[in-house]
Amino acid sequence: MKTLIIGIIIIVNFILQSTVLKYTSIYNIIPNTSLILVVCFAINSDKKKGALIGFIIGILQDIIFGKILGLNALIYMLMGYLITLANKNIFKENYIIPFLFTVLGTVSYYIFGTFFIYFLGFNMDFFNIFKNMLIMEVLYNAIISIFVYKYVYKIYKPTRNRY
Repeated sequence: MKTLIIGIIIIVNFILQSTVLKYTSIYNIIPNTSLILVVCFAINSDKKKGALIGFIIGILQDIIFGKILGLNALIYMLMGYLITLANKNIFKENYIIPFLFTVLGTVSYYIFGTFFIYFLGFNMDFFNIFKNMLIMEVLYNAIISIFVYKYVYKIYKPTRNRY
């Protein structure tokens, strides 16, 4: 049942990201809800599931929005795996955790993404990317991650037997 709910959340995310979220831009920056979901699911998953969810979200994002197939899949898979390595040592009820992991995840996403794109031979102006987009997107993603995490945590929260 949990897998079905996660799948529905991922599909709804892509529908919203390609339609409604385009109208919520602040300074022409929209939140990367796919990255936020990877972070929130990875905090609550084990290594294999965190990496798998990251890969699935990444490959879907590559297919729907990307120009380079597999780039987001690789980055999100690594991100999901690395976050799950730390999730046993964190207090999952604390809403600062998704905020911090989303900040780190967004910065890592841009660093790895520009690194791979550079070595694939594309010309990019790294300074303008980081100056114009990164700071605003980091804040935007981190704030939204707190609200998304609230609902994702409820999926993973152990239920108590009332009997």
